[in-house]
Amino acid sequence: MKRGLTQRHEGTKLRGSRTFVPLCLCVSILLLASMAHAQKDIADQILDKNTGTRIELRSVFDPLPPTGFVPVRMVATNGTGSETIWRLSFESETQNYRNQNRHSSRFALSVPARSTQSATLLVPLAVGYGDTSSHWGSGHQLRVSLDVGGIGRRDFFDHDNRVNAFPAIALSKALADTNHSRLQDEVEQRMKSSSTSRSGPTKVFGSVFDPDDLPEDWRGLSGFDVMMISSTEWLALKPGARLAIIHWTRLYGRLHIYMSPGASTAALGLPEAVLAGKQGMSLGRVGLMTWDGKLLPAKETVDRYWHDKEREKELTAGYTDQSGSKPNLKPGWGLLAALGMRSFAAWQVILFLVVFGILVGPVNLFVLAPPGRRHKLFITTPLLSLGASVLMVGIILLQDGIGGIGRRFIAINLEPGEATAYVTQEQASRTGVLMGSGFEQKQPVLIEPLALPDTPWVKLKNTYDSQTAQLRLTGREHGGNYFQSRAEQGQILRAAVSTRARVELKAGLAADAPPEIISALGFTVDEFFYVDAQGKVWESAAPLATGQTAKLEPGGFDALRVWWKGTCTLSESRTRERLDLLTAAVPRSMFFAKASGAPDFTLETLKSIRWIKDQVVVFGSVPPP
Repeated sequence: MKRGLTQRHEGTKLRGSRTFVPLCLCVSILLLASMAHAQKDIADQILDKNTGTRIELRSVFDPLPPTGFVPVRMVATNGTGSETIWRLSFESETQNYRNQNRHSSRFALSVPARSTQSATLLVPLAVGYGDTSSHWGSGHQLRVSLDVGGIGRRDFFDHDNRVNAFPAIALSKALADTNHSRLQDEVEQRMKSSSTSRSGPTKVFGSVFDPDDLPEDWRGLSGFDVMMISSTEWLALKPGARLAIIHWTRLYGRLHIYMSPGASTAALGLPEAVLAGKQGMSLGRVGLMTWDGKLLPAKETVDRYWHDKEREKELTAGYTDQSGSKPNLKPGWGLLAALGMRSFAAWQVILFLVVFGILVGPVNLFVLAPPGRRHKLFITTPLLSLGASVLMVGIILLQDGIGGIGRRFIAINLEPGEATAYVTQEQASRTGVLMGSGFEQKQPVLIEPLALPDTPWVKLKNTYDSQTAQLRLTGREHGGNYFQSRAEQGQILRAAVSTRARVELKAGLAADAPPEIISALGFTVDEFFYVDAQGKVWESAAPLATGQTAKLEPGGFDALRVWWKGTCTLSESRTRERLDLLTAAVPRSMFFAKASGAPDFTLETLKSIRWIKDQVVVFGSVPPP
């Protein structure tokens, strides 16, 4: 069932369009009586009864995912005689007594006179950063403010818990129709038998969606760990929606296609090696499951996902692990360790406050404004305070400087057949004084802050005293506290970038001749390995610049695996696991490379950060000559 973004009571499902009900039908009257409040809210969607101007807003997924973006379908009908601009402001907020994380976004749609326009809006959702040790899940509120010229403003609210305490699963309509309630019953039964069931949040199995509503932008799926879809629905998908699922899968998603009886795997349009289970799909996985076309075995299906890792935990706790014998001695995230540790110099603050207290107190009272001249306090006290403030700012600027420094680990997957580069970028930075914190992205990007180990420099962490994430998105402009003065912060960015960059095999060589590689990457790689169609490993003896041809030398798979593992050590454990799986078995027709920079694929954020020593790993398919 789709979700209307209107005021509602818990358990009431609303649709965002006005429903005409023939009053002569007794059944319809009974339905209206049982849904009186829902009908009232639907009536609120009519913006102007005289002109028939109205709006429909509904989420593609029900319930909402815990992270990423959610696609919201908007249908706007302008019954007036002039073109109007419809401005929508969304505010996603986690409901927790300590941490109200917030992510706001704005959209505008031009609707011609006496016409109807539809659009899919990608709305960013607030992530539940804060004390993740709590067994209680946080609620969620999505507020929508609509402003239409000549009509005025309307506000809508959606209060509901999102998918939590379980992998975020997108469940297709065909699988949900006869199975969703049975799967949820199985989950609830397990919760009752669990020792933590009384103190833990309710687990929710899956967000239901209609495949016809799926967006053509992979970010609309970004809040999910797994997608479950039937083979019949997969084959009927629009090309744009199917490509969006492929993009999401290659970046990190797990796609599970449930094969109907008699369905052919060849018709799915996915690589044979992936369908055979011999290799993953870039950093994601594809699984083919069998079912009878009607019922899914509830116990077996829930077992499949019960212990899966949650991407939400990757953001809120995955980067906070510590290694070392003492707390905060050495962060477990290699990139943060490479950034280096720095003392917060708390003693300087204490010394400054002591000196200031002496000056503004005894010195001020007995020297600058002694008895009989107390009126001078009205001059000396403000001057001392102003001078202390200027001195403090000067010390901060001298020690920390303006802007900041950072380190980045960038994994680039090139798939020439799809003309796309799949970029996963982890970054950590330490800032001094920032003159601004907003930035613009050149292409659509999913950028998510990371909770970091609890140190004096870190403000976003997985403890009760964590600062909340207050983020904004307008078009491609990002704002809020992604970056803050005198702080350490980390983010993970993902994007699917259109490109013609590739590595090609030189044609016309003898069958027994070593392969020769032609680089069309657009940047220089320092080290290069190639695994041919037979699984034999080759490597380049020298750096390979774009446009150059290199004659490869024989190498070894063990050497490739050790080199690749060492090259990816700066990434966090979850990303590193995904990268390590690429060489868990011998790949075929793939290359692996390392570079010190890839400007066309680096996702730039705050300009005042000086990024030093980027670590870039590149891998992808090599088509036959």
